[in-house]
Amino acid sequence: MMRSSVRRSGQRLLGSMGSSMAHAQQQRIAPRPLCRVHASCALSTTAAAAYPLAAPSSAVDGLAKGIRSSSSKASAAPMDQAETFRKEFVYDKHIFWYPSHQTKALKQLHNGIHHIDVVVEVRDARVPITSINRQFDAVLGNRDRIVVYNKVDLANPNMRKPLTEALGRFRNEVPIFTCADRGVNAKMILDAAIARCRDHPERYPYLSMVVVGIPNVGKSSLINSLRRLGVKKGKVTAVGKTAGVTTAIQNRVKIYDDPPIYLVDTPGIFDPHVSSPIEGLKISLSGGTRDRLTEEIHVADYLLVRLNNSACIKRYPSVLGLDGPTDDIYTVLKHICRQKNYLLDTRGRLFNLSAARAGPPRADGPQPPQNGRLDPLKVADSYLDIDQGARFMLDQYREGAFGPLTLDDCSPAALEAALTGINTAKDQDEEEEGR
Repeated sequence: MMRSSVRRSGQRLLGSMGSSMAHAQQQRIAPRPLCRVHASCALSTTAAAAYPLAAPSSAVDGLAKGIRSSSSKASAAPMDQAETFRKEFVYDKHIFWYPSHQTKALKQLHNGIHHIDVVVEVRDARVPITSINRQFDAVLGNRDRIVVYNKVDLANPNMRKPLTEALGRFRNEVPIFTCADRGVNAKMILDAAIARCRDHPERYPYLSMVVVGIPNVGKSSLINSLRRLGVKKGKVTAVGKTAGVTTAIQNRVKIYDDPPIYLVDTPGIFDPHVSSPIEGLKISLSGGTRDRLTEEIHVADYLLVRLNNSACIKRYPSVLGLDGPTDDIYTVLKHICRQKNYLLDTRGRLFNLSAARAGPPRADGPQPPQNGRLDPLKVADSYLDIDQGARFMLDQYREGAFGPLTLDDCSPAALEAALTGINTAKDQDEEEEGR
């Protein structure tokens, strides 16, 4: 009787302890609220339980707000499981970026268009439709135009034929596909300009051309390439990997002597009429805006979805050192951070305080830094610089490491729908006034 009573008391005590521990654990790893980036986006609760140290920045918190993630222990999926990966990316944040130098450049183009003979509009072959700036149709009027699709080495070559046919049919344009960095097909632009002068010498004693386009499509690189071809001289305009290197309309540069041909470089002008958040992601992914305008983690997650739904699914795992493709951006970025030693600064006072509040580490858990140095393969997730890992992944795409990938749908039906749906800014203003 006594033994039975003791057993029941022990069971009640253990039950009470188990309930309290379960409640505490539940409070400890409760998932954070979701944002609208994806219906199933949530930070891994397993990761939160395994690594209690608080990060000294909002890098990891950003993952909880918008990144679809499963367990931190998730590994890359076999190729035959790729069918379960996401087919669409849901995103609802618009890009608002229109610096004052772009407004000034557009106004100068409008006021000085009578000095321009030919417009060279440069677009990005990776986003052939999204990189069309509708403002140029209104500002540049009916000036002769040479349409150039640059960075063609980074785009899918299968898109050229349907794009050429669609542009000729719906916009009366004959595009030239170039790679300005390597001088590929740049001579075609120079030949077209020379032919205009020689066919109409009385009209063109010399030829003035202006180069326009959205930011970071390679306008300055194209001018340098044409100058090397025409007058055998070196670089004359600055170039860079980020948008906004050219911030003012430059002085005209001679690119050919006989007949005299001049080119004027202009700042990249972002189209404020970009209405779709996905179009904004495409421009951001291709480097057309400053990375700080969008959370790099979201752009990297969008890139992962596009890679998994393209032929690049066979290539990107080896480039990033993964065992195979995965649909979990958190798994990818953690792996990059550990491989590249991308760790947050552990010297700050805030980091030391947050680590001290976590208490002594478990013997079988992540260990604190020894002598101020961290082992990236053993460190807790809260030490990883997730934003830097995302930037590395984006740079790999922009440099073509994953293989050629076109972000716009270039099927004939999609091109027809996109090109017939593009109204010029002038047409839109007239429509609004008529309503």
